[in-house]
Order: sequence, then structure tokens, then C-alpha cells
Amino acid sequence: MATKANGNHSNGVHAKNGASYNGNGKHEVSPEKLTFGKLYSNQLTAQPPMGFAWFTVPDMLIRMSSAVIFFYRVLFTQPRRFALFAYKYNSLWCGFSYGRVEYGKYFGPLMLIFLPYWPVVLAILELGKRLNKTLNPFAKKDWKIAGPGRIWFVPPKSLFASLIWDSFLALQNFCGHYALCGTDDDAIMHTWYDSICTKEFWNKHLDEAGARRPLQLAHWDGVTVHKRGPGIEYGKSDLVCKLSDSYLGIGDRVLKRGVDFKTHEDVQAVLSKDEEYAGRPAVLSERMGPATTVKCSSESFSNVHSLDIVTLQDKSGVTKILSVVLWTDCTGWSSHSATCGYLVDVATETVIAPTAWYAPYFATQEKKLVGMRVPGALEACKKAIAAHEACKLPWLIAVGWDAMITDDGPIFFEGNVAAYRTPRRMFLTYSSMTTTFDEFCS
Repeated sequence: MATKANGNHSNGVHAKNGASYNGNGKHEVSPEKLTFGKLYSNQLTAQPPMGFAWFTVPDMLIRMSSAVIFFYRVLFTQPRRFALFAYKYNSLWCGFSYGRVEYGKYFGPLMLIFLPYWPVVLAILELGKRLNKTLNPFAKKDWKIAGPGRIWFVPPKSLFASLIWDSFLALQNFCGHYALCGTDDDAIMHTWYDSICTKEFWNKHLDEAGARRPLQLAHWDGVTVHKRGPGIEYGKSDLVCKLSDSYLGIGDRVLKRGVDFKTHEDVQAVLSKDEEYAGRPAVLSERMGPATTVKCSSESFSNVHSLDIVTLQDKSGVTKILSVVLWTDCTGWSSHSATCGYLVDVATETVIAPTAWYAPYFATQEKKLVGMRVPGALEACKKAIAAHEACKLPWLIAVGWDAMITDDGPIFFEGNVAAYRTPRRMFLTYSSMTTTFDEFCS
């Protein structure tokens, strides 16, 4: 999120780097012990296979084979549990309603018949989606590319690689969701819709962890704007409106102070006319600006950036850092316009490598910032771990946190159930795949 705002306008408590206790008052461990073993380190050292570029046909085939091996290993070693997951998952994802009849309960058992052939079935379904999107002018827009976060889902340029990518993404998510969700109903629901983990949920636990976040000025209940804290007319910053149950930047609005609004009533009028906000709650907060004393982007870009921190609980319940990605070199007001992504090492707060493996959009990105330090990254990781531990939901084992470095240290915008970020790490290499199985499925 961009533009300069008053640094002291924030919810939560700010703690300086090097503090020996986290937001829950627990003694902290060394930075090296905060990370998630091979699932973490494999990202830092990942290289394209056999000299080919990322997201070429060979790369896609190798990654697909990793997901297929995982699928059949699970199917053969834990068939009952895997079948129950598939029933619940497909009842949710393959269901549809007509009139008052909900057909998910019929499609769940039907799809279960095809479970032994599911990788092939998914490939056929994805090909059908591709043909429908190409040939049907009335096709519904894919949720993955419906908002600003589409950059993480743009397919490879090669036709054959993109077809494999479609199938791989579907199978990767299916397998990854099994590893993360098991058969828990709430966990599986959150691969579809955030019924519990809304913006307000994350704000509460960020506050409990003592993490800083933008000052909330109001709440929209779907009909009316309600004052929170000092209210909308406080300060000089613009206003960021975020739908409580949304994702990937869908529905985000930036209202410019003095242009779009001056008073509480002005914001009421704006949101009342916004069809996307009708009947849907939203959080309205100050727009915060990135650091002016620490550079987190290339010279030709503004300092707009985000730290994408994924926390993951191991099988013993210990929360660790799975990855820290700096999304930067942005062309717009938020990191959804990033043109580069870099992996940041937790212990040294140093940019180690580009995230060319993460998505096709970043496959050929620049490497200019490798070696740059990101002061405050370690503190942000410690706060993210503390906030995750504060959540107390037994099924919530993977969380993605969106933060930014400011002149007053890291500030958090939100958390998200990391149901789609985590599988990209799980099936990056064969080593990552086997580690995933051993950690979550054995």
C-alpha cells in the first residue's frame, strides 16, 4: 500500500528489532530456528530443471509428476481418510444449485467413484474450462483472475506449458489442501470461502500479538458506515476500504481525502452507491505509506512493496516461517501491481534470490535487488508467528501475512488462510513433496 501517512497512526503495539519476547510474552528462539526446514530452504536454492527455464514444458511435467506421486502415495497409504477428504472437498467445489436444490451432495459421491483416476479427471475438467472460456462469450470469469491479484495466476505463454499448468495447479491445490486440511470441515470450507477468518478476525489476533496495523477509522456493515476509533474525519490520509471476506484485492477501494470524501457522510454516500459493497461488511482504515529511509524497490520504481510472510505449524504444533517474499517494483498503489518478487532470508534479512519459480508472470524478472537488506523483516516474522499462535484454531496451520516496512518498522495489513500460497512451496521440488508427506500425511 502506498503514499505517506503519519507513522504513529496505527493499531497495535510497535516493538523494536531484537526484542527478546514476542507478542504473547514467550521467550523467542534464534532466527535460524524460526524457519520450516527443507520446505523453507528448498525455495532459496531452487533452480530450473535440467537447464530449462521455469514454466517451460519440462518444468511443468516435472512438477506435475511430483504432485501425481504425492497423490497416489496418499491414496495407497491412507485411502479411507483421503476418500473422506475427496468427498467433502468435491461436494463443496463441484456442487451447484438450481432453484432450491443444492447438487453438491450428489456430486461428492459421484466424483468419489473417479478418485483413482483423479489426476486425469482434473486434467479433463481443466481442459473443458479452457475451451469454455475460449469459445463461450458468456463464460463466468475465473475467480483467480477476477481481481488485481491475477498476476499470481497468469498462465505460461507456451500453449502446451499452459495446459499442463492448468492441470498442475488444480492437482497441486487438491493435494496441498489435503495436507493442510485433512478432513476438517472448517478447514475445507476455507479453501472456498472465509466464513470465520475475516479481516476482523485477523485484526483481532494481530492486536493480540502486538503487531502494528493501519488505524481503523470506520466499519461498513453492508448498509451503514459506523465510526471506529477517531473516525473518518481524523488525520490527513486517504481511506482504504477492504471487504471483510474478500481476497486477492477484489473489492479494494482507495478514497482520496479532499477529492472522494471530506466527511463521514461522504463515505456513506460513496459506499451506498457501490454495488460490490451492498450487503457486505468492510473495514475502513488509513492508507499507510512505505518507508522513506529504507529502499525496498529498484531505483526506477516507487517504494511500494509488501512482505508476503507464510507461517506454518509443524506436526508438533510449533509455528514456523515457511517463506518471506518481497513483492516489489510496483506500477500501482498496491503490491498487486508488483513486477518482481524476491525471497528474503529470515536470519539475515537479506534478499537471496528472485521468485522466478512462483508464477509464470515472474519467470523472467530482474535480479537487481539480490543482496539487498530488508531491515524489519525479522521483526515482522516474529510478529507473524505470534499472531498465528494467538488464533487458537486447531485446523488453521497455514497463514499468509501481508506486511510492509515503514519508517516506524513493519506494519501488517491482513492475514489470509494460506490455502493457495502453501501448495506452491510443497510441490516445488521432489524433496519438498516428500517433506510435505512426512510432515503432514504420515
